[in-house]
Amino acid sequence: MAEAWRNITTVGALPLAITDNMNFGNPEKPEIMGQFAYAVRGMAAACIALDFPVVSGNVSLYNETDGAGILPTPTIGAVGILADANDLIGGLPHAGDVAVLIGATHGHMGQSALLAEAFGIEAGDAPPVDLVAEKTHGSFIRANSKAFHACTDLSDGGLALAAFEMAEGAGLGLTLTASDIATLYGEDQARYLVALPASRADALMAQAATQGIPAAKVGQFGGDTVTLGGESAPLAALSALYRGAFAKAVA
Repeated sequence: MAEAWRNITTVGALPLAITDNMNFGNPEKPEIMGQFAYAVRGMAAACIALDFPVVSGNVSLYNETDGAGILPTPTIGAVGILADANDLIGGLPHAGDVAVLIGATHGHMGQSALLAEAFGIEAGDAPPVDLVAEKTHGSFIRANSKAFHACTDLSDGGLALAAFEMAEGAGLGLTLTASDIATLYGEDQARYLVALPASRADALMAQAATQGIPAAKVGQFGGDTVTLGGESAPLAALSALYRGAFAKAVA
């Protein structure tokens, strides 16, 4: 729910409501009913904290094969409203734009995409969600939407993937100053990456500081090379790998 709320916020819109699809195993088994009950409690907490009510949905239970239930799979669809099209954050980074990270980074690696995809490890707890921070940071993004050329939330893959996707979409290289794995690929929540002119970056960070919102310059967009800390590679090669991965996987 927090990510759905952030996804709407990244375009400058106000999140309004969700629909859900609750997919679980056999609720007659106590452990399965526990999964379902706690998922509903968590969703309810998010609905209240984010002013993000459920307006429709459905439940699918008894999903199992040979007595083994599916993983608990609550699915969220969300809608929001953009009152004025001029408030849309719909662009791409420009060459020379500064990358500013909104939100605190602690380097949470549990259940991360890096561990799963690169090392085949699914271990640890998922990152904790601070609903107060989610709402505060999202409100800050919407209030400053006109300052940004582009905005994305951080989720799977953390800072490195979010920044690469923004840069690659614009056909630009990227330099991130961080070099440690946890900072680059950790999946801490309530975070956004924005691209804006250098002339606006200091004012944005000063405003964030007055509101107690973590904000930091983490890099810059431009050139034809992707640099993460001390490692670099041509944008063209990484883009080809990125764009061709799905076709290769299903070939």
